[in-house]
Amino acid sequence: MNSKEYIAYKCLNCNRSFILLASEVKHDEKEGKYITCPRHGKHRKIIVTGAYDSLKECMGERSYKRDKGKMKQIK
Repeated sequence: MNSKEYIAYKCLNCNRSFILLASEVKHDEKEGKYITCPRHGKHRKIIVTGAYDSLKECMGERSYKRDKGKMKQIK
């Protein structure tokens, strides 16, 4: 994890990506909790795709567009 602020994950079942705070992940690991897909709570096949210092680094690899106040991934 190398003390990065954000960790990017990918669900292998539904093929969706999501980003979590590294501090939240460490806290949940200490409590014995596990990470699931935020879209479908049953999916536990999750892989780490990257660790970043800022959200701009995470979002720089893909194209995003604002839609009614929400960020949508285009590419």
